[in-house]
Amino acid sequence: MIPPKTRFEMEHNFYLALEDYNKRINSGDSDVVANAQWATVRHIIRVKYTPNVRVDVSTINEGMRLQGNMQKWLKK
Repeated sequence: MIPPKTRFEMEHNFYLALEDYNKRINSGDSDVVANAQWATVRHIIRVKYTPNVRVDVSTINEGMRLQGNMQKWLKK
Protein backbone atom coordinates (compact mmCIF):
# COMPACT_ATOMS: atom_id res chain seq x y z
CA MET A 1 0.00 0.00 0.00
CA ILE A 2 1.36 3.36 -0.98
CA PRO A 3 1.08 5.89 1.88
CA PRO A 4 -0.64 9.22 1.20
CA LYS A 5 1.65 11.94 -0.06
CA THR A 6 -0.49 14.96 0.78
CA ARG A 7 -2.90 16.12 3.45
CA PHE A 8 -5.72 15.91 0.92
CA GLU A 9 -4.98 12.22 0.27
CA MET A 10 -4.86 11.50 4.00
CA GLU A 11 -8.21 13.21 4.57
CA HIS A 12 -9.64 11.34 1.58
CA ASN A 13 -8.48 8.00 3.03
CA PHE A 14 -9.97 8.90 6.41
CA TYR A 15 -13.34 9.62 4.81
CA LEU A 16 -13.18 6.33 2.89
CA ALA A 17 -12.73 4.50 6.20
CA LEU A 18 -15.54 6.56 7.75
CA GLU A 19 -17.82 5.72 4.81
CA ASP A 20 -17.02 2.02 5.20
CA TYR A 21 -17.77 2.24 8.93
CA ASN A 22 -21.15 3.88 8.26
CA LYS A 23 -21.98 1.23 5.65
CA ARG A 24 -21.23 -1.54 8.14
CA ILE A 25 -23.25 0.12 10.93
CA ASN A 26 -26.26 0.50 8.62
CA SER A 27 -26.00 -3.07 7.30
CA GLY A 28 -28.36 -4.50 9.92
CA ASP A 29 -26.13 -7.53 10.54
CA SER A 30 -25.38 -7.61 14.27
CA ASP A 31 -22.03 -9.39 13.82
CA VAL A 32 -20.83 -6.83 11.26
CA VAL A 33 -21.98 -3.97 13.51
CA ALA A 34 -20.22 -5.45 16.54
CA ASN A 35 -17.00 -5.92 14.57
CA ALA A 36 -17.14 -2.36 13.21
CA GLN A 37 -17.67 -0.95 16.67
CA TRP A 38 -14.88 -3.05 18.15
CA ALA A 39 -12.34 -2.28 15.42
CA THR A 40 -13.12 1.25 14.28
CA VAL A 41 -15.17 3.39 16.65
CA ARG A 42 -12.36 3.90 19.18
CA HIS A 43 -10.19 5.39 16.42
CA ILE A 44 -12.92 7.58 14.93
CA ILE A 45 -13.89 9.25 18.20
CA ARG A 46 -10.31 10.45 18.71
CA VAL A 47 -10.20 12.36 15.42
CA LYS A 48 -10.71 16.09 15.90
CA TYR A 49 -11.51 18.88 13.47
CA THR A 50 -9.80 22.21 12.98
CA PRO A 51 -11.71 25.51 13.30
CA ASN A 52 -12.10 25.62 9.51
CA VAL A 53 -13.84 22.19 9.65
CA ARG A 54 -11.02 20.13 8.19
CA VAL A 55 -9.72 16.96 9.76
CA ASP A 56 -6.87 17.60 12.19
CA VAL A 57 -4.39 15.19 10.64
CA SER A 58 -2.31 15.08 13.83
CA THR A 59 -5.23 13.38 15.63
CA ILE A 60 -5.50 10.50 13.15
CA ASN A 61 -3.83 7.60 14.92
CA GLU A 62 -2.01 4.68 13.35
CA GLY A 63 -5.05 2.38 13.36
CA MET A 64 -7.27 4.90 11.59
CA ARG A 65 -4.53 5.74 9.10
CA LEU A 66 -4.03 2.07 8.24
CA GLN A 67 -7.77 1.49 7.83
CA GLY A 68 -8.02 4.48 5.50
CA ASN A 69 -5.03 3.38 3.43
CA MET A 70 -6.48 -0.12 3.18
CA GLN A 71 -9.84 1.26 1.97
CA LYS A 72 -8.08 3.22 -0.76
CA TRP A 73 -6.08 0.14 -1.75
CA LEU A 74 -9.26 -1.99 -1.90
CA LYS A 75 -10.95 0.56 -4.20
CA LYS A 76 -8.25 0.05 -6.84
